[in-house]
Amino acid sequence: MKRLSLFVACSVLVISTGNAGSRTKPLPTVNPAVDGIMQAFQTHTLVAIGDDHGLAQEQDFYAALVRDPRFARQVGNVVVEFGDAVDQPILDRYLDGQRVPYTELRKVWTDTIGSVPPPFLLGYANFFAQVRATNLTLPPGERMHVWLGDPPLVDWSKARTRADFAPVPGLRDLFPAELIEKEILAKGKKSLVIYGTFHWNTDPAVQALTGGQSSLAQLLEAKAPGSLFVVTAYIGYMEKGCDRAFEKGKEGWPVPSLATPVRGTSLDDPVSRQSCSTHAHGPFPPSMPDTQKAAAVEGYERMMTGVAGDALLYLGPSASLVSSPSLPDFYLDPDYRADVMQHMAIIGPPNIDASLPFVSPKGNAATPEPRHH
Repeated sequence: MKRLSLFVACSVLVISTGNAGSRTKPLPTVNPAVDGIMQAFQTHTLVAIGDDHGLAQEQDFYAALVRDPRFARQVGNVVVEFGDAVDQPILDRYLDGQRVPYTELRKVWTDTIGSVPPPFLLGYANFFAQVRATNLTLPPGERMHVWLGDPPLVDWSKARTRADFAPVPGLRDLFPAELIEKEILAKGKKSLVIYGTFHWNTDPAVQALTGGQSSLAQLLEAKAPGSLFVVTAYIGYMEKGCDRAFEKGKEGWPVPSLATPVRGTSLDDPVSRQSCSTHAHGPFPPSMPDTQKAAAVEGYERMMTGVAGDALLYLGPSASLVSSPSLPDFYLDPDYRADVMQHMAIIGPPNIDASLPFVSPKGNAATPEPRHH
């Protein structure tokens, strides 16, 4: 789940973005987000949501989606990045309504190898809790199944040093692709897939920054062409003026809402992407030509602003977006903290600071904070 530093009522609304440079383009169709997702499932087997790791409103939307009665009836499956497949039996028992001690349940998000620190955020835990609560209202044969997509590369009961972890290049995309092929596609099922936005990249210029390895999107399209519908959230820009320009005219949009299509509509504005950025870009490989750097930046911004996807998830104005609080285990349970730090020493960068990943700028990771400071 590491994010590279390079790095939307049932009535339909059609509203302009308010960007002068894009007024001549057609307008997207805007629906309440849950309705929009369910409509996407009418034409696609897989609906992917690019997870902007830690965005509280996006995590709340996941819970709202699985709470909707249509989801269990028409879809019933979710594949997530924020849980390790080695703990699938634990999660299965929990979601089936069995009693699972919390110290055992939290292994689901603690044992992951794709995130440092682990994704122990309130919103992710609440998502699992919501699936369980909804399942308990359904007959056993109609309950939802959540598949954990982080590959089981480490035996945490035995791992003690960095030498006990041997990452396999590309496996964090290969593993969920094979899981989806086996458990979803081959069985004629449908699934929501929640993975970091970067996993849905299809731009060769961006792909070159990771050694050219195929993304999850590319692997799934190769297995089942046309099966994938990709949704990316609006996360705001680094420049406040860009936020104001993008959000103009969206005051009447439902929150959350889904706007589609994106490509070729008023949401697709190359001029804005040249002057507005979602992240600081770089560092680039020293040998990369400037033209390739510019192409990578353009590709990344297209991906992060939803233009490279099929729909834009609008969760509200940038100023209203907040980060999910951390679960309090890390600073209330010294034994758990020691376990987490051991994990970080094994899979994290060398000499990682033991406190910085868990302490917010205001000194309390237990409370939500503005996404953009």
